[in-house]
Amino acid sequence: MAECTDLSLSISPSDPPLAAIALGSNLGEPLRQLRSAVQMLAQTAGIDVLAYSPWYYTVPVGPPQPNYWNGCLIARVQLSPWALLKTLQRIEVQFGRQRQEHWGARTLDLDLLLYGDRVITTAELTLPHPRLAERPFVLAPLAAIAPHWRHPVLGETIQTLRQQVGDVGIIAVLSDDAGETMCATVADRQPPERR
Repeated sequence: MAECTDLSLSISPSDPPLAAIALGSNLGEPLRQLRSAVQMLAQTAGIDVLAYSPWYYTVPVGPPQPNYWNGCLIARVQLSPWALLKTLQRIEVQFGRQRQEHWGARTLDLDLLLYGDRVITTAELTLPHPRLAERPFVLAPLAAIAPHWRHPVLGETIQTLRQQVGDVGIIAVLSDDAGETMCATVADRQPPERR
C-alpha cells in the first residue's frame, strides 16, 4: 500500500471495481483513528487498498465543531457498491460513530466517492458522491492519488475539479513519507498542533 502515489498511469478507474473513499475525523484522536481505519480497510475481505493520500487539516462544514483531518484512499474491491457502503458504515460504528446531527462532529466518517465510472441514484446510495465536486477537503487528497480519474457525470478530471475549488478551508497537509511526519501549511497559515 503506497502513500501519495498517483495511480493514474497504472490503473484506470474504468476497469471496475475500483473505488475512491474519503476519510474524515474531528473527535477523539483523529489521526490515530484515520490511520487505524486505513489499516482496518486494508484487512477487510474484498477490499485491497492500493494507495492513500496525505492527511489534510481542514475547516469543518456545518454546525460549529472542531477542525477535521481528512484524506482519501483508492481500493480495488470485490464488493458491490451497496455492500461496500454497508462495510464502510459498519467500520464507522466500530470507531464510535453516532449519527445525531447532520454534518456534525464525528469520530470517523467514511464516504464512498466513486466506484469505477458507475452512476447510481437510489434512496441509500448516490454515485458519484453528490458533493464531491464542491469540497476542497475531498478533492485535494483525492487529486494527490488519482488526479486523472474523471468524474463520470461532469467529465472533468479530479485535478481539474480540485483546481476549480482551490484550497478554501484547507489549513495544512500532513505526510508520513520517509518515516517521519512532515507538516506543510497551505496559503501561509500556521500548521495545527501535532496530536
